[in-house]
Amino acid sequence: MNLQQELAQKMTSTRYLYSDAPRNVYWEMTIACDLVCKHCRAESIPCRDPQELTTEDGKALMRDVKTMGSMMILTGGDPMKREDLLDLIAYARDIRLPLGITPSMTPTLTRDIVRQFRMLGVAAMGMSLDGPNAEVHDTFRGVPGTFEHSIKALQWAKEFHLQVQVNTTVTQETLPHLPSLYRLLREEAYPPVRRWTLFLLVPVGRGATLGLPSAEDVENLFAWVYSLSRDAPFHVSTIEAPHYRRYWIQRKLEEGLSFEEIQRLGKRMGFGVRDGNGVIFVSHKGEVYPAGFLPAPFLGNVREKLLSDIYRNSPLLMELRDMDRVTGKCGCCEFRWICGGSRARAYAVTGNYLAEEPLCVYNFNGDRPPANQR
Repeated sequence: MNLQQELAQKMTSTRYLYSDAPRNVYWEMTIACDLVCKHCRAESIPCRDPQELTTEDGKALMRDVKTMGSMMILTGGDPMKREDLLDLIAYARDIRLPLGITPSMTPTLTRDIVRQFRMLGVAAMGMSLDGPNAEVHDTFRGVPGTFEHSIKALQWAKEFHLQVQVNTTVTQETLPHLPSLYRLLREEAYPPVRRWTLFLLVPVGRGATLGLPSAEDVENLFAWVYSLSRDAPFHVSTIEAPHYRRYWIQRKLEEGLSFEEIQRLGKRMGFGVRDGNGVIFVSHKGEVYPAGFLPAPFLGNVREKLLSDIYRNSPLLMELRDMDRVTGKCGCCEFRWICGGSRARAYAVTGNYLAEEPLCVYNFNGDRPPANQR
């Protein structure tokens, strides 16, 4: 057994479990939205659903999330479609619940609203940019003018010192534009950008018709992200791509980092965080799922049971968190407890949330070449 295998197996012996509380709770406040994005998981509609959680339902959910010590992310659809949005944000401030929000980049988001976000204590605003110009981005989002409005929103966030996370969906269509988008964010949008998150497509909702990158494309993307992260003025991360942690560990081992140092740095990498383990999703109707892009298994409804109870005691979540139950090459991978693969993508592609990650090139056979030589 070589050093890489020995250290990887040592790290695998540590069960990275978030069984007591998630890091982030995502609340889909509504599926109403004025955009028609190609990848929309929620398959948004123009008007609000009468079955949405009420204001009081939302406040009760916030109180429960506060007891867990988690952060809540308000998402949709477009949260701006709810008339009680600012009241709910103010309530979160009053109970000292850390809060982020991902409004749609439409005229519903104004300079004054961004100012109020900052005044009400919103920790960060998420926004989507899927291309470096209007031609690419507006085509992806389905509405002309969305790119221009996104740039305005960045300017408003800078004016009011509100931190921004930029989210980019990685598909065959957007992948070639990532370097140009990075240059735009680095040269024109920083600050207020504090994090750039590359979301590796999960083919659900409208996104089922989009082209997935190949596993080889994803591995090349990981190499680019790893190189970029050395000098980027903001944090570059991945979502629904936990196998980047495997790539990252391999590179750190090649660079001679010790097991202890990798463990220390791995806390920031989010070792073990994945669908249902460190994150949880509440739909606009109160339905609880492991993640927004993983619509199964259904775990319960916050109208009937506390989210904290569901998260801690659901037998289905306990099954999903057990990386010794995953199948295929993920099941025998020495990185499975650190990575675990995207359970959402496994389900979307195979119908089995315990199946192997479809977009990972790694296949442990006891004699893998170094990551930077593949």
